[in-house]
Amino acid sequence: MADLHRQTTEAGHFSSASARVRLSCEKCQQRKIKCDKRDPCTNCQRIGITCVPVERARLPRGRTGRGATKGPLPKNTRLKDRISRLESLIRGIADCGSPSASSRALPYSTTSSCTRSQTSVSRTGSADGRSEAQEPDDDGSQIYPWIHALPQRHDTHRTQYHGQNTHSLNADDTAMRYQRLLSISKSAENEINAQTVDREAYVTRETEQKLCQIYLQRVDPVFKILHRPSLSTFLIEGKPYLDYEPGHLAPKALKYAVYYAAICSLDEVEYRYIFKTSKRVMVERYQKKSELILAQADYLATNDMTVLQAFVLFLLSSRSQDQSRRVWTMLSIALRIAQALCLHMAKPPFPVRPFESEMRRRLWSAIGFLDIQASTGCASEPMMQAAWLQSHPPSNINDHDINFEMGTLAPESEGFTDMTFTMIVLKAQYVFRLLNFSDFTEPTVKPIHLRQQLVVDFQHTASTLLHHIQADTIPFHWFTRQVAQYINASMQLITLRPLLRNPNYIPPRVHGDRLLRLAVDVLEKHQELRNNPRAFPWRWSEYMFMPWHALAVAASELSVCEDPVLMERFWTSVEQAQERLTSMVEDKSKDMFWKPMENIMAQAQARRNELLDLSSVGTRPLFSKSTPSDIVVSPMSPQSGHIQSMSRVSHNGVATGNMAPAAASSSSSSETIGLGSWSSVWDAVDFGNHLRENELSWLNYENFIDDLNSIIMPR
Repeated sequence: MADLHRQTTEAGHFSSASARVRLSCEKCQQRKIKCDKRDPCTNCQRIGITCVPVERARLPRGRTGRGATKGPLPKNTRLKDRISRLESLIRGIADCGSPSASSRALPYSTTSSCTRSQTSVSRTGSADGRSEAQEPDDDGSQIYPWIHALPQRHDTHRTQYHGQNTHSLNADDTAMRYQRLLSISKSAENEINAQTVDREAYVTRETEQKLCQIYLQRVDPVFKILHRPSLSTFLIEGKPYLDYEPGHLAPKALKYAVYYAAICSLDEVEYRYIFKTSKRVMVERYQKKSELILAQADYLATNDMTVLQAFVLFLLSSRSQDQSRRVWTMLSIALRIAQALCLHMAKPPFPVRPFESEMRRRLWSAIGFLDIQASTGCASEPMMQAAWLQSHPPSNINDHDINFEMGTLAPESEGFTDMTFTMIVLKAQYVFRLLNFSDFTEPTVKPIHLRQQLVVDFQHTASTLLHHIQADTIPFHWFTRQVAQYINASMQLITLRPLLRNPNYIPPRVHGDRLLRLAVDVLEKHQELRNNPRAFPWRWSEYMFMPWHALAVAASELSVCEDPVLMERFWTSVEQAQERLTSMVEDKSKDMFWKPMENIMAQAQARRNELLDLSSVGTRPLFSKSTPSDIVVSPMSPQSGHIQSMSRVSHNGVATGNMAPAAASSSSSSETIGLGSWSSVWDAVDFGNHLRENELSWLNYENFIDDLNSIIMPR
């Protein structure tokens, strides 16, 4: 019976294997898309190429396939197969480049007919709305690694946006080789296939709508690169995105980037309460899915601004999950793509719609914000120039004032708009670039009175934009005002204690304890943004405003403090800030600030212990009225601990030196319209009296900056 069963089975396999069946045509196999196996097939008819049907017996598969084979094929046979496949690919490329294959124009396109014809070959959306670029061929064959050596058709000097970049719909499979560039994790699990991720990342329609609503509430207000009505129509109502065809990879990449950002904006407790699952698991899945779709869309060579929007949004979300320098490194890719799309030009060398022009400016300012945030977080020079941001800023308008079909741009609003927060941050990043002590990209402002004037200009711009806020009734208005005040205080601190060291710069003297008070004020404002219930929906963005600089300045001042009362007054805020920043860093081995900050905090702790010991034995310090910035190291004995007071201030910290005219005017403008009281240190700055090079507080801060520059961290 067993022999009879085996003979019957083998006979059945032989008959099924010998039957000739219609398989995917050669062109569909080459292009890695699903074929309907007609003669000619629908895909070949659609793009106007010759369909080459394939009819042969199916090859045996599985255990029966292994049993049916007579051994490995000769090497010559394999070589011939590869050569034959290469010849077919070359013929396919030649056919796809023919005029007959590229004559179909695209709807709503603002690009030239030449650009459309070069890219229309790739538009092969399937009837069910899915991208056919994800479908493998029937026999599971793959394009060999040397496919990247084949001639490629490039589209240069043009921006394609909203349905114009047909190359992204079915990008070359070699783009998948760049997937590792997107990887935030070094895990080998990033080598994934489309079917696995589609299954893991599958969510219900209701979940997708919730994620979109979370994005619109939490991410969109503080990172304004998308158009809310268009995004809502696409993700909540399920309609096509702008003028894209169903199945296009660009909206799909944007969709998963939005979902990924929404998940990252929730904490673990919130996510588990809303979606009944773990946030960590979903972050990993949607990160992988976003990477996969961006790679399929060939984001490195894209001419589609929507793909770049998805990539920038992906970088923003990834930065909140990973504080290492990986995102800082990949941001340079986004900048180069933006330059390739001419986003840095006020007037690109091709026509754009008014709607597209506004979205281009929003995206460019968002890349600039990530650039300054990443450079501040890594103590490095920014890549973008300040002039690039000032030449063509976005408009201060609401999203409902613009639409895709509009002929002219709406006038700017004088009230609080959807773009007010972005406009304040845009002015801030412009000033930060000029205050940054590095001439790497452009000359920076070094005279102290000009540096002060930049901060005063920011105060004026922010107070004008916030003139009509309703901070008592609208939480986001309150949040915007708090962020503006936090940025203002941080700018004053950077003016006096630069982020990057300049050997030719000695800061002016700040009398009393005002510099320490200013640094602690920055730390307390950051704590308020974190703890106040009104800021809860946007608390995820706290990593964008990490106050490591203020903590370093405060610690350097406390490390030379001579007044135990002053030490105890500010120590609690400084210590809590250190604990808060430590909790935000998951992997301390990959945080470049961790060790230098630990060292300078240890100095401050040691000084506090000394003061406590002196107080416990009833001994007052020798110079109880001296302030941190007034203590110098004796040039005769730098290691002896001998110090002297250089104080020229009264106990309340009123300066007796010379004050620059700009300082007086700025102190009088500390009360600003729409904002209330600005924090101001200028009335305590003695512009005519600079610190000595050997003053301890300044030396401690410079040593902290030197420690940052000397660290080579393994990433």
